[in-house]
Amino acid sequence: MRVFVTGASGFIGSAVVSELIDAGHQVVGLARSDSSARAIEAAGARAQPGDLANLESLRAGAEAADGVIHLAFNHDFSDFAGSGQLDRRAIETIGEALAGSDRPFVVTSGLAGHAPGRLVTESDAAAPGLPRASEEAAFAFTGRGVRVSAVRLPPRCTARVITASSRG
Repeated sequence: MRVFVTGASGFIGSAVVSELIDAGHQVVGLARSDSSARAIEAAGARAQPGDLANLESLRAGAEAADGVIHLAFNHDFSDFAGSGQLDRRAIETIGEALAGSDRPFVVTSGLAGHAPGRLVTESDAAAPGLPRASEEAAFAFTGRGVRVSAVRLPPRCTARVITASSRG
């Protein structure tokens, strides 16, 4: 399967790209810089120049793919509303390219703002009124022949490695 991945050189994206390649998939990663392109290619994927504002690059990547995983997000919290709008346009562009194809489209969104103080499940709708509306934008394509899934990430992704020596 040929998979187009936005955010392919990021913390989560680099792990996803590695898993996809290890599973035998061909991966094309969106690269917003030369250093991102080098990281994507070093991982064994093909780099496609572009960023979330380059709608033609997003469209071309989605059209050529058997599925898309959208992990990129501009974390400019000084203009979070603008980042949310950029994300929405990127998702809509990818969704339009996939419409009618029954191809998978995985998007990420966050948990910040979801029911503070209680457990959130997949039955809970995305928090209304937040600038980041990834799920809403993507799920609009479910009735248009796109298989959409959303992964909700916690506000801070941390990793803990437990080694044999640290377990005592």
